[in-house]
Amino acid sequence: MTQRPPLPRRSLRPWRSPGRPRSLLPRRSPLPGAAALLAFALAGGPLRAAPTVWSRALDPAADERAELISQADALLARYDQLRRSPLLERVEEIGPLWLREARALYERAGAATSRTPSVRLRYADILEHLGDVQGAVATLEGLLRMNPPAPFRADAWHALAVCYARLGRYTDEIKAYDEALALEPHAASRALLLANKAEAHMALGDITSAVEGYRASLSALGSLDMFRYGVTTLWGLAVALDRSGDLEGSIESIRLARTYDRTDQQINGAGWFYVPSYDEAWYAALGYWAAARSAELGAARAEAYLEAVGAWESYIARAPGNDHWLPLAKARRAQCEREWEQTLKRLRKPAALQRR
Repeated sequence: MTQRPPLPRRSLRPWRSPGRPRSLLPRRSPLPGAAALLAFALAGGPLRAAPTVWSRALDPAADERAELISQADALLARYDQLRRSPLLERVEEIGPLWLREARALYERAGAATSRTPSVRLRYADILEHLGDVQGAVATLEGLLRMNPPAPFRADAWHALAVCYARLGRYTDEIKAYDEALALEPHAASRALLLANKAEAHMALGDITSAVEGYRASLSALGSLDMFRYGVTTLWGLAVALDRSGDLEGSIESIRLARTYDRTDQQINGAGWFYVPSYDEAWYAALGYWAAARSAELGAARAEAYLEAVGAWESYIARAPGNDHWLPLAKARRAQCEREWEQTLKRLRKPAALQRR
């Protein structure tokens, strides 16, 4: 599961990036300075010197471009506010309209060839969120050829890695994360990069590297950052552990994630996407399984097992025949069904005794 970055990027990559999750860890993309940038957008932009007669003569269209970008940033700010609200259906209904309008404004301002790195980064984010991933890749690769300052290069590599994940270019994705990690000094942002990189290793079937990557990500987080980034990383680790054959460790990882997020709000947030999309069913199956084993009431336990079996069946039905994990998914479904049947037997036994 990969986390995407918040839309307006820091100006100096969810808007996903915590965080995949590609599975219930949608892939994550970072954007640490989004709040500050949104504030600037709402206020009309950062303070800067008024243009002189000479600067206007050199670039007569500069004021018009700045106004177009300011209008687009205000739309992005409204979209980000809506995305953080509980009205997710409104995000799906209204959000794309605002993004398309912001895209049109950015293109009128020449964002694709802008010499301002933050403008190109935000434009690439809009393209990726609207599904034009190839366009986002071209914009980001063009930005990197400009060799902007290190913070912008780190954000561009992170955003590019998320686009590569969308395109199934996992080897390129891992290389892009390595480039971003070489430039990123902040512990929380590095943890996000490491978790997304672990997702790419898992997509390639390299479970050992995936488990190591998730654990490296968790070790980089402080206690407060665990609430923001650690929850979805623990979910990713749970899937990786399960696929390594450690179901008990997987269940324990989910239990730990739920000590920070009891109702699974983060894992079901809007900042994630799954690659492949059917991986979502694996995360759901493990989540229900963990809930079944933790349930105190027999009826709740039986219901959770039934949901888990259904999620395993969904994965098996949606996965292609050459999927890495299809045989294991079938084995997990059978194991889950056995635990469900044992729960039903225990529930029926007291009822039979009572009748006698």
